Amino acid sequence: MQKNKIPLLLAVLAIPFISACEPQSNDKLEQDISALQQEIQQLRQDLTNIGTQVNDIHEVATRSQKPQVKTLPTQVNYTADGEVPLLGDAGAKLAIIEFSDYQCPYCKRFIDQTFDKLKTNYIDVGKVQYLTRDFPLSFHPKAKGAAVAANCSLQQDAYWPMRAALFNNMKQLGDALYQQTATDLSLDMTKFSDCLNDPQVLSKVEADVALGKSLGIRGTPSFVIGRIENDKLVDPQLVVGAQSYENFVLLLDGLMKEKEN
Repeated sequence: MQKNKIPLLLAVLAIPFISACEPQSNDKLEQDISALQQEIQQLRQDLTNIGTQVNDIHEVATRSQKPQVKTLPTQVNYTADGEVPLLGDAGAKLAIIEFSDYQCPYCKRFIDQTFDKLKTNYIDVGKVQYLTRDFPLSFHPKAKGAAVAANCSLQQDAYWPMRAALFNNMKQLGDALYQQTATDLSLDMTKFSDCLNDPQVLSKVEADVALGKSLGIRGTPSFVIGRIENDKLVDPQLVVGAQSYENFVLLLDGLMKEKEN
């Protein structure tokens, strides 16, 4: 439709030049101008219709890609009295709790493709609290040790850079990596090394796994997403898998609207 009308549009652009170079009292020219004006009006209507159709297609596609969720019971003391690593504003109205495994390639995919966008657009601007819990899978032999190392770095306020280093060096997980990263982060090495062998830290990791299983989590990454009301996570939704940023937007914006209503 548009191809055969492009010459007409070019002719419209040329009209001032023609009017300046040829006699203006030309009936044929006036007829051509009138026809072109009608064509332009039709083109405008066609573009409006196309825009409406595009919006409809986008709405249908958005609905179809919304991830499957499972509603969980309200989570009381979801921060475990502040012991769970937390990123973001304590006054945020929404929370995401990530259950992850440091040897899980899908967890790394989420970190590489989605996490930074969530951080920029939701966490850093005060909309979302982001918490993490450990869920090392039994067939990943180094995942539990990596989780312990991350928790030991938490004791020295270096959890988030340690976490990033562990995911960035997934194939090198082991004591050498933990010691080197702790050194790079200027941690107290004696305290860090003692922590790696602390059974209480290992118990904390195992408690995270037990909690995850009680919520129906079987794989990683898994996310518990909900509204914060009176220091509780109300009617949270369980989402499983390395979801896209767009899927998180659908879920989070939907919860925000529920909060407003």
